[in-house]
Amino acid sequence: MREDSLPYMKQVSLFDGFSEGEMQLLSQVFRVRRFAAGEALAREGEAAPSFFVVVAGIVSVVKEVAPRVRQRLATVGRNRMLGQIPLVDGGRRPTTLEAAAPVIVLECGRDDFERLFNANSPFAYKVLDFVVLDLSRRLRQTNKLLEELLANPGRTLSMVYDAFIEVGKVAHETGEFTAASLR
Repeated sequence: MREDSLPYMKQVSLFDGFSEGEMQLLSQVFRVRRFAAGEALAREGEAAPSFFVVVAGIVSVVKEVAPRVRQRLATVGRNRMLGQIPLVDGGRRPTTLEAAAPVIVLECGRDDFERLFNANSPFAYKVLDFVVLDLSRRLRQTNKLLEELLANPGRTLSMVYDAFIEVGKVAHETGEFTAASLR
C-alpha cells in the first residue's frame, strides 16, 4: 500500500504557499521513498523520470570526473529539490544522488508533473517557480565558485594537480592508462 505523502509535504517549506486542497491534490502525484545510507536515489547518465524533494536526511550529489573517480559536488538536506534539471530540459541525470545518511524523499514523476502543468494547474506553476528560483540560486553559487577559481589560479592548479594524482592512482591500481582514463 502506498504511504500517504501529505504529512511529509506539510514538513517541507516548498509547499508552504499551497492551500490544503492544493496539497491534497499534489499528494496524489508525490510518493514517499526511503533510502538507506549509501543507497543511490538516481545514477548519473540514467533516464530521469522523476525529481525529488528531501524531507529528512542528507543526500550527496556526486559526479564521475574520470573512470572510477568520483567527486562530491554538494551535500544537501531537508527542503531541497533534487533532479529538477531534467524536469526542465528532458535530459538524463547529470549526477548521482546518494543517501549520505538514511533519507526520506518525496518523488514526483515527470509525466505526472507534465499532466498537472498541461492542465494549467496553478500549483504546477508554483512548483515550477520554485524550480526556477532554486536553479537561479545554484547558478549564482556556481558563478561565485568560478570567480574564486579564476581569481586564485595557484589554488586552482593545485586542485587540478590533486585530481590528476587521483586519476593516476586509479590508473596504476587498475593497469588502465589511456586517454579515456584521463577524461
